[in-house]
Amino acid sequence: MRAFLAIFTALFPMLVHAEVMDKEPSLFAVLLLGLFGGLLAFLAARLKPWLLLVLLPVVGTFIYLQLTELTDPYVGPAIAAEAGRLYIVISWAAPVLVFAGCSAGFVWRRRNVKVST
Repeated sequence: MRAFLAIFTALFPMLVHAEVMDKEPSLFAVLLLGLFGGLLAFLAARLKPWLLLVLLPVVGTFIYLQLTELTDPYVGPAIAAEAGRLYIVISWAAPVLVFAGCSAGFVWRRRNVKVST
């Protein structure tokens, strides 16, 4: 038992040692969220706007959590140092893509509305 505790105690710093980006979503996940979130927001706004009541809070929560960590005075610079500028740019572009997709869907829906006479 004493040997187990000695080994576990010696390895404990290695068990809890993790970089900042080990706890963050990957660049690919953030990029997919922006692209698919924008596409789904476009389709929902174009075809069934009531689906935005479900879609936007889910995507918005993920984006909010992502951006709060990027703007944190301690975590943000560590993310920028470890992941690079591309990660920061894509993280800030994701909400813009979702907003643009939603807006384009509403515009397209408005243009194709048949006027009843």
